[in-house]
Amino acid sequence: MSSIWLVITGLVVLLTLLIRFLAIWFTRHEQEANKVLERFFESPTSLQKIPVPSVFSEATKSLTIVIPAYNEDARLPSTLDETFRYLQKRRDRQGPNFTYEVIVVDDGSMDATVRRAFDYVRKHGVDAMRVLQLPRNFGKGYAVKAGMLVGRGEQLLFMDADGATRVSDVEKLETALTSVSGKGTKEGAGPPVKKVDGAGGAAVAVGSRAHLEAVAISRRAWYRNFLMHGFHFVVLLVAGGAVKDTQCGFKLFTRRAARALYSNQRLQRWCFDVELIFLAQRLGIPIVETSVNWTEIPGSKVSMTSIVHMMWEMAAILIGYSWLGLWHVNTSAGVAQ
Repeated sequence: MSSIWLVITGLVVLLTLLIRFLAIWFTRHEQEANKVLERFFESPTSLQKIPVPSVFSEATKSLTIVIPAYNEDARLPSTLDETFRYLQKRRDRQGPNFTYEVIVVDDGSMDATVRRAFDYVRKHGVDAMRVLQLPRNFGKGYAVKAGMLVGRGEQLLFMDADGATRVSDVEKLETALTSVSGKGTKEGAGPPVKKVDGAGGAAVAVGSRAHLEAVAISRRAWYRNFLMHGFHFVVLLVAGGAVKDTQCGFKLFTRRAARALYSNQRLQRWCFDVELIFLAQRLGIPIVETSVNWTEIPGSKVSMTSIVHMMWEMAAILIGYSWLGLWHVNTSAGVAQ
C-alpha cells in the first residue's frame, strides 16, 4: 500500500508542477502580448530618438515592409539592396503616390546586424528606412509583431532577412488581395490563388512554396521529409487545411487585418505563422494563398531543438485558445475600426 501511495503522491506532485508551469507560461505570454513597451526608432546620424507610430492610427504610407533580423549581418545587406532597388523602380513606375517604408527589427543580435541596418538609414533616410531594436532576443514572432504594430502602411508585408523570396512578388500578393475583395480581377488572371472565405473587411495574402514541394521532397533526406509530413499533419490538426504552406516568410496584410491579428498574437518564436492563420479563421478574416518564387538560402536550416519548440507552440495554440480558454481573442480589435 505504501508504494501505491508513493506513486500517487509522485503523480500528484508532477501534475501540480505541470499545471504550475502551464499557468506561468500562458500567463507570461498573455501579459507580453498585451504589454505596450516604450520604443523608439533611432537616427544613426543625430542619435535622435523618433517616437514610433501605431498601426491603429491612419496609414501614411502605401506599403510597409517588416524584416525581422537576428544575427543577419552577412545576409541582410543583399536583401536590403534588392528591396530598395525594387521599391525605387516601383515608385518611378507608379509615381509619387506610391510611398513606402522598410522596418528592420533587430531581435537582440550579437553581431553587426544593427550597424549594417543603420548604413541603409544613412543612405535612404529615416523616413524610408527604420531600425527597431529589441532589448534582447525574443524570437521571430515577437520581432514581426513589434514591427507590424508600428507600421504606417495601408498594406504591411513581412519578409525574411535572407531574401529567399523575391520582394517583387509582393505584387502577386497584392493581386491576390484584390481578387479576394472582388475588385478588378478577371477569372483566370493573375497568379494561382486559393481563397478562404470570410468577412470583416480585412484580408491576408500568404506566399506559398507548395508548388515547389515535389522537387524539394526529391532532394531532401528521408528523415527531413518525415519531419515535414509530421509537421504538416500537426498543422492540419491545429489550423485545418485552409493554407498549405503556413511557414513561408512572406505574408501581406491589409492594415485592418494587421491590427486585428497582431494585437491578438501570443506566440513569440516558431509557430506564430500558424497562430496567425488560426486567428484569421477565428476572426473571419479572408485568407488568400498564392505561389511565390523561393530559393533555399544556405544557413536557413531548422534544428531538432527547433522542431521540439514548434510542436510545443502548436500544442499551446490548442491549449491556450481551444481546450482551456486561457487566451481570449479580442474580436473587435482592428476589424471593426
